[in-house]
Amino acid sequence: MNKLSFLLAALCVSLNAQDAKPAEAKAAPAAVAAPEVKLADKAEQKTYFAEVWVGKTIADCLNFQKNIQVLSQQVEELKRLQVFLDNALTTPEKEARGHEIAAKGAKLKGDNESMGKLYNGFSIDRPYQFIATKAIIATPISNEEFTKLSAAKDFKADTIIAVGEKKYHIRDTISGQGDVETFGVSLKRITDAKAQLQQLIDLQPKLTKEDDKKKVEKAIKEIQDDLTKSLGEFKQARGFDFNADAITLPAEAKLSVQITEDEKKAIEAKNAPASDKK
Repeated sequence: MNKLSFLLAALCVSLNAQDAKPAEAKAAPAAVAAPEVKLADKAEQKTYFAEVWVGKTIADCLNFQKNIQVLSQQVEELKRLQVFLDNALTTPEKEARGHEIAAKGAKLKGDNESMGKLYNGFSIDRPYQFIATKAIIATPISNEEFTKLSAAKDFKADTIIAVGEKKYHIRDTISGQGDVETFGVSLKRITDAKAQLQQLIDLQPKLTKEDDKKKVEKAIKEIQDDLTKSLGEFKQARGFDFNADAITLPAEAKLSVQITEDEKKAIEAKNAPASDKK
């Protein structure tokens, strides 16, 4: 939490305190010394990941994310059904819930196995990392804007993508895992600053203390200055103004799954040069 978040929290607490009715005073309980807790020394457990698949297009990456979303929804549905089963009161209800869980569990198992075949051993049961190594930034365009763009002599059809019922114009491409991550951080900084600015603006009319008003005015000025700088840097780097409706999509990505130490050793042995295997 940054200092502006602390300020927002403090002012909200102050406002709530002003609105609250004074409570009846109560004697504070005697302080009791907390028991000393000793943590046992534990060796840090290492985790290993193996790359199993590479997405080479926007469609590849979006399909994987869509498939993961479907599996995740199935897992959540099974959890919800289990709660219903645990709370079932009659035998018929328990049997019905049990049959439904079995059927949906079998469906999840089959879909998970299909994912394993499609993504070279992926499983929803294992931790995984989906890391974008290339991303595109696209801004929404209207049908009129699309007609104008497509009429240009240098128009390239692959600069237009459709997401749902909306069309987007690809404005920039970011290549390299590090650059994609850095861009994500800068984008979050802008969106977070805009959100904080709006919160402070909404808070202003509710303030009654002059000191609080001055603090908020100062904070708003600081955020506006930071935003102006960040938005200027964004335009200089990307060649167009920041658009809150723009989307960032992975265009290339790598998928890795967590493996055990024994699996790691087996992979290393398999990939060892022929001279090392003798």
